[in-house]
Amino acid sequence: MNNKLFKAILMVAVFFGAINLQAQEDKPMRTLFNNGGIRSNGGYGGVHVGYTQIGGADALTIGGQGAWLINHQFGIGLSGTGFMTERIDDATLGSRYITTGGYGGLMLEFIAMPKSPIHLSFPVTIGAGGVSYVRSNRDFEFYESEDSHAFFVVEPGVDVEFNLLPFVRFGVGVKYRVTSDMEMTYIDSGNRILDRDALTGFSTALTLKFGKF
Repeated sequence: MNNKLFKAILMVAVFFGAINLQAQEDKPMRTLFNNGGIRSNGGYGGVHVGYTQIGGADALTIGGQGAWLINHQFGIGLSGTGFMTERIDDATLGSRYITTGGYGGLMLEFIAMPKSPIHLSFPVTIGAGGVSYVRSNRDFEFYESEDSHAFFVVEPGVDVEFNLLPFVRFGVGVKYRVTSDMEMTYIDSGNRILDRDALTGFSTALTLKFGKF
């Protein structure tokens, strides 16, 4: 695991540790198996669509997530996101190409003041994914891939959420995606297609959740 991922995981651990310490300050110890433990169970499924940049190209992101909610505030689940950049003219290959792929993994979430009409959510996704550089001359037409690569990812974020209905939430959020370095090169020359950290960067997203909150 490279230095960037280690720093991202450390940042996430410190963040959740600080939240936990604040929540438990001046309170007796509680466990999952007494009256002070799990007081409420819920869950939700959701979809998200957003924007990011990859290698300097605009990209669309779309995905979904689902989580088990404990005491209205703590979520444990899975999240997945796919991405696709705009087509760019590649002078080396003499055609138009896109960068596309996806990632997903374990999602942890802390929700501050969940019963308030407007509140904050702090999700983090830890997992892996893959990316490809694919020839695409027209919309929804994809041909051979010049190169592909797998990567690890840590993606913390913050969402402003609105309780639209008791079972519907809408969110607007910002995330920061940190990935392991990738090596994508042209088959003939061996030159690098994208920078090693091309997948690392900010993204924005709109989220719609349905469930028991």
